[in-house]
Amino acid sequence: MTAVVERVSVPVGPRAIDDPYSMTTVTLKVPHKRSWVAHRHPEHELLWGSSGGLLRVVVDGVTWDVPPSAGLWLPAGSLHQVTAGAGTEFFCTYFRPEAHAAPSHCPGLFGVSALLREVLLHMHRRNMPDEARRRAEQVAFDMLQPLEVAAVEVPMPTDPRALFVARALVANPADQRSLSEWALTAGGSVRTLTRVFAQGTGMTFAQWRIQVRVRAALTYLAAGMPVSVVSRRVGYETPSAFVAVFRRVTGRTPGAVMGRPGTAPEPYLLRA
Repeated sequence: MTAVVERVSVPVGPRAIDDPYSMTTVTLKVPHKRSWVAHRHPEHELLWGSSGGLLRVVVDGVTWDVPPSAGLWLPAGSLHQVTAGAGTEFFCTYFRPEAHAAPSHCPGLFGVSALLREVLLHMHRRNMPDEARRRAEQVAFDMLQPLEVAAVEVPMPTDPRALFVARALVANPADQRSLSEWALTAGGSVRTLTRVFAQGTGMTFAQWRIQVRVRAALTYLAAGMPVSVVSRRVGYETPSAFVAVFRRVTGRTPGAVMGRPGTAPEPYLLRA
């Protein structure tokens, strides 16, 4: 018996840049929550400068929350799905692959300094002489630097009730509701939710939630957010409590991963 392979068509966006330019930036404003279907681009892409709401990107099964002070680098051809919350504004800069050597061949967070932001927005000008444009583009490429942050994969449960809870906590890691409180919303008893979480993720609910919080914290820390702000954003009442959990899970202090440029994202060995 011959196996039948279903071929799924993945949308490919049109080319955004033509000679003589090597990059272009577009602005997106989303008055209502919007999700784009999974797609690819023939160019490299940097999603950056989010403000007013959530900007979440799933790349090859890995979820990234893009903070305001950083951008997510997507090499040409990366399959990605974008979700922007209501009121979100962000920028997409496209880079022609053959124009410059790619700063990274893997998806990851890049620092977006105030200077880089101004240079990228400067590319909106249509009346720039070609030579001035080339100089500005070279400056932008020179400033593109990856942040040292892990793409932490957190397993998601398959049971619909547990998945409902998991998705809500990924969207808001600071949610403090207990599993008994979640049971009132998601359905099922505490015992049932405990069992299906363990079966679907290989972790207890408490262990799983810590992983989600640490993943979110890594993103914020690499973007340069203060530890006190990060601790509140991921659900800890005091910075000291957050630091203790973060160090136990990653083996490092939050200060060791704050906004330090590196050559590539470095994996973290997370402990349950």
